[in-house]
Parts: sequence; structure tokens; C-alpha cells
Amino acid sequence: MNIILESHVKTISDDFDFDEKELSKKFELFCNYCIVSKHFFGRFNPIVVTTDEDDASIDGIAFIIDGELITTTDDAEAIFKRPKNNVSVDVIFTQIKSGEKFSKDEIANFKIGLEDFLSLNPKLPNGSFNVEALQILRIVFANLRKIRNKRPNCQVYYCTSGVYKSQREISASFGIIERHISETDYFNKVSVIPLGRGELISLYTEISEKNEAKLKLIEYFGMPAMNGIPQSYVALVNASDFIKALVEDSEGNLRESIFEENVRSFLGNKNDVNVAIQETLNSPDKKSLFSVLNNGITIVAPELTLTPNTKELDLANYQIINGCQTSTTLHENKKFLNKDVNVVVKFIESPDNEFSGDIIAATNSQSDIPKESFLGLRNKAKLVQRYFKAQNEKQAHENHIFFERRQNEYKHAGYQSTRIFDVREVARCYAAMFLDLPHNAARYVNNIFSSSGDLLFKEDDNESYYYASCLALYKYHTLINGRKINAHNYIKVRWHIIHLFKFFCSGETAIPLPNSNKAEKFALKLITTLNSENKSHIKIFERCQKVIDTIGFPTSDELKRSKFSAEIMAEAIKSVKKTPKK
Repeated sequence: MNIILESHVKTISDDFDFDEKELSKKFELFCNYCIVSKHFFGRFNPIVVTTDEDDASIDGIAFIIDGELITTTDDAEAIFKRPKNNVSVDVIFTQIKSGEKFSKDEIANFKIGLEDFLSLNPKLPNGSFNVEALQILRIVFANLRKIRNKRPNCQVYYCTSGVYKSQREISASFGIIERHISETDYFNKVSVIPLGRGELISLYTEISEKNEAKLKLIEYFGMPAMNGIPQSYVALVNASDFIKALVEDSEGNLRESIFEENVRSFLGNKNDVNVAIQETLNSPDKKSLFSVLNNGITIVAPELTLTPNTKELDLANYQIINGCQTSTTLHENKKFLNKDVNVVVKFIESPDNEFSGDIIAATNSQSDIPKESFLGLRNKAKLVQRYFKAQNEKQAHENHIFFERRQNEYKHAGYQSTRIFDVREVARCYAAMFLDLPHNAARYVNNIFSSSGDLLFKEDDNESYYYASCLALYKYHTLINGRKINAHNYIKVRWHIIHLFKFFCSGETAIPLPNSNKAEKFALKLITTLNSENKSHIKIFERCQKVIDTIGFPTSDELKRSKFSAEIMAEAIKSVKKTPKK
């Protein structure tokens, strides 16, 4: 199982004391917890929505009625006895496979289980959990007159620990499930949603790091609804209120998580812009002019609720996408804030991540931010960063490396510079080692993005490849800096060295593609060798250097040509084929 996903599964298992259960069952409980938490905001144990004995190919069933999680027939009957109509009802079904594949046969089995269950007179074996759920469903159907739209909604989720790819047969299989459930006419809306590890990790992050706030606005005006943006406001708010409500936590510390979608991290107190902000706040004459002297702040949230008569705005899962410098500087100088210091804030509701990305790019397009920095905002880049963190939790301190996804993110963290890889370096390492493009990595750094940008941080890439390539360069750099095995003489071909490393380390000539199910297992072999206490990677790097010696050291021009890369790769593959398998 993917290391990030495994870490999250362990967290939920520890929280609910599932230690005695097998990993596959823990994964079921984890998935059901994440899915139901998306619809129900209260506390619950995932056991109450997870099937146990005979499950008829259904791993989870949940009923969210009038905002409550209903798990017994008694509760279902009681909630419909209330003198209330227009009650919202969501029925959730899940099927969860801990394997990496989205299998057409397994999806077909899930469809059979759903068909049988929704017949209301199932023939397949059903345990006590399913029997109780069936009774609750019957109670729901007996109270349609009280239900919003006179029918409940149905959400169906199919989960695996692999990467979901919208292949024709698999997509069609999910479409058949959706069509069949819709044709029962039991439900108002039906959705069938496949969740791979990327979606599950994002879902877990969303529910575990949810931030909510309420802010009083001084004045505001609303903009017309736009495609993908139901509502947006430009508002004047008191700076102190803004900091207390949105920027700091209950202990007065800066909420770093709200800047996840910001291209740049805080540039420090000595940055020219931030110095100017501080000077304005410290000036009795200028501080009241702050709202017109400052460019303002932009916030995106999937959910905004404005109460016009009180001018209060409620936000959930918000991100400050532009204004990290202003927000952080205001926080650091909050003792100078009073009722005269106001700031202009643009609030944008964008439930769709695709539109959020466009907004982030547009609001930062006028600043001096390198274009490749926007790669760090891709969902895959976030997962890669989490993979780095998960590996660091497992590895000895001397093997820690860090992915600085946002500019200057680790500037004040105290890490050695050689251990920090920014978006450029991560991209170069990955392209050199696993895209077989060391010649591009060796060229002017911007060329890696113009020539290979579409191949970087793709949604179906395995995160382990990015980590393994950076770890390889880090380990080779330690040899260069330590002047061991004459590595310092090969510094110009370091990208080619890590390119060759994967062949000699694995003993394989056919390398799994980045989106292959075999990718992580392959990467872990490299990672284990690079982090081994016996430092076996050093001899492998020596073999890589010998290949360079055999072909001949390239000129500066040859170094940047694909011909040299192809020659040394062919030589390495020939050498590996000659080496007896252990």
C-alpha cells in the first residue's frame, strides 16, 4: 500500500483502536470514515457504517437523514416522527478493495450486490448489518412524503489503494451501475464515484484539516455569479478581526495550512514589500491608509455563507491564495493593529478545484514568480510532498530530504540546504532518472519545463519515483562534497549518474513506467539500497562512473544531447545483462 495512504490508515486505526484487525479491514474502515465524513460532520466510529459477516459485495452502508447519521431502525423511525417535512436523505453504498487495480470483474460483482440489495428482497447471504440497513431503507421509502424531492439521493463509492484511470471499460462499468440504480426510480439523484489513493488522500486531508471561520465585514459588494463561481465578494475588513478569525489558531499561532495553495511562502521580515508593510503599520499617520496602500488579499473557499443583515461571512476550508506576505506580516505585527487598520479582501466561492487553479494562476500572473512554481500547486505535487514527509517519518535522520513545494517554504526551518529540493530540482531529478532525460536535466534549468512540462507531476505518476530520484541525487551529492570515489570529477554528469543508478541497483533493464502498479515496489528497492546502513549504494555509483569512463567523458555540447544519454544507457543495460542474477 502507498506509504502516505498507509500512514493515514494507521492514524485512523490508532484513533479507533483497530490494531487487532487485518490491514484490508482497516482500509475498509478508513475509506468508510473518509466517505461518510464528507456527508456527515459529527463524530462517529466507522464500525457503525461498515459491513461485517456476509456483506453481499457491499462494504459500507450509511444513511444521512436531516443531517444525522442514522444506524438503527429505532432512530430512523424516531426522526420521521418529527413534525418536519422536506427532510434531506442521502443513502451511501461503498465497495472497497485494498489492491491496486480497478477490476471490471470486481465492479461487476459490486453491481450484482447492489441490484440484489435494492430489490428489497435480497437472495444473496446478508449479515445482521445488512439486514438492519435494509430495514432502515424500507423506513425511508415509507416516509417519502416527508423527504425533500419526495425521494432520497444515492451516492455510490468504489475505492482501491491504486490510481484511478478513466479507462473505457472501467468507466462504462461504473456507468452501468449508475444507470441501473437510476432506473429503479428509487432515488432523486444518483452518483457513482471511483476513488483511488489520490482522491482518498485528498479526502482525508480535507476532513482532518478542515478550517472554519466567521468574519465580520465592514462593507462589501457582491459580484455576479460566474461559471464555476457561484458567489464572490470584495470586502473591507478590520485587519485585527481578520487575523484573529482567519489567520491564527486558538493559541495565537499562524495557521500554516491556510497557505497550502499559495505559490510562495513567507519571504521574511527583511523583504522590501514586508518592510514597507511594517513601516505603514508602525506609522500613526499612515496606518489608517493601509487598505488603500496595500494590494489586498484573495481567499478561495468551496463554501461561503453571507448573512447580509449582520454582514457576517462564514467560510469553510478556505485558502489564502494571494496575500501570504500581507497576512503573515499583519500577524507578526498584530500588536500595532487597531480599529483604524483595515484591509481589502476578495472572497471567492469555488467548489470546483479546476476553477480554483485558474484563479490562483491569474491572481499571481502579474508577480515575479517563475512559471514552474505553479507546478507545485498540482494535486500530484502535494501528494509527492506528503510522500517525502511520510518517508522521513520512517527513515533515520541522516536520510531525511525535503520537497519545498512552495517558494521559501523551508527557508526558516533550519534544514541543511543540500537536503531541500524545490520544484525545479525535483522535476530535474525525476526527468533524469525515470523519464530517461538526463540531457534535458543538464541543460539550462528552464528547458526541463518547456521540453518536458507535460510529463511532470502527472496525476497517475507514482509519488515514490520523485522521492527515489531526489534521494539518489542527495546521496551522490554527499559523495561529491566528501570527495569520495572521485565523485567530484563527475559533477557535470550527475544527472546521467542517477539515470544509470536505477539499472545497476535493480539489476533490471525494463523499468516500470511511472503509472505502473509495479512502480512503487521498484522504487522501494532503490530507496532501501540508498538508505542501507552498509552504504551499498556507493559501489553502485562507482559502476555508474565506470560507464561514463567506458563511453568517454562528454563535451559540454554532448552533455546536453540525447545521443550521449542513449549511449551510456545502452552500455549500462549491456552490463546489467552480463551480470548474473543473485
